[in-house]
Amino acid sequence: MSNYEQKLDSDDPDVLAAYQAETRGEYQLALEHYNKALERNPNLGIVYKHCGNVYYRIGRLSEAEKYLSKAVELLPNYPTALYELALALYRQVKIKEAITLMKKVIEIDPEFLMANYWLGIMNYQYGHIREAIENYKVVVTKNPDFTIAYYYLGVAYLRLGRYQEAIDSLNKVIEKNENSPAAYALLGDAYLYMDKKYEARQSYKKALELDPDDRKAQRGLLSLEDFKGINF
Repeated sequence: MSNYEQKLDSDDPDVLAAYQAETRGEYQLALEHYNKALERNPNLGIVYKHCGNVYYRIGRLSEAEKYLSKAVELLPNYPTALYELALALYRQVKIKEAITLMKKVIEIDPEFLMANYWLGIMNYQYGHIREAIENYKVVVTKNPDFTIAYYYLGVAYLRLGRYQEAIDSLNKVIEKNENSPAAYALLGDAYLYMDKKYEARQSYKKALELDPDDRKAQRGLLSLEDFKGINF
């Protein structure tokens, strides 16, 4: 058993009670028990982590950041604590800080695939599009069934004007989920940017077959003068 696994276990009655309350969805009660345990032993890093997760779950992000920061202080090489703190920071639009922490997660655990995925999201939101593409490529290389990463890879390629690569990525989405109107609508955009109007039209029409309310596909067909009477 590793040191980290040992830290997950506790004979503290309040920690056990907190676990039980959390599984029942009684989050405020869980927080009360966790904090009682921390009053007795302020070095329980894993308890700070659990407490931060509860605050995150109920949307109290500043408290989540506070507790997860303490967890990271006590467990500096524990990747999930860093990962969860990065997400709490991201949700507060502290994107640069979140990126720094998520990179550290990957340094500690290169196989942490969700960290690569979220680092891609963060880099894209921060305007680091090329870095985001590299993150998504790591994800789909290690797990070709991670379909949403192909979708965001297509979005990022489109943003950079790399339309054929966007088409290739979006076709990967469709290979894995042929009923994705979002992928077809975005594929229509990529074809349209390449002036492949027939392919664009077919993609938009397929998107609307799957979802008649898809506004991107409606607008695409409108730009091709094929779709009338849209109320935006």
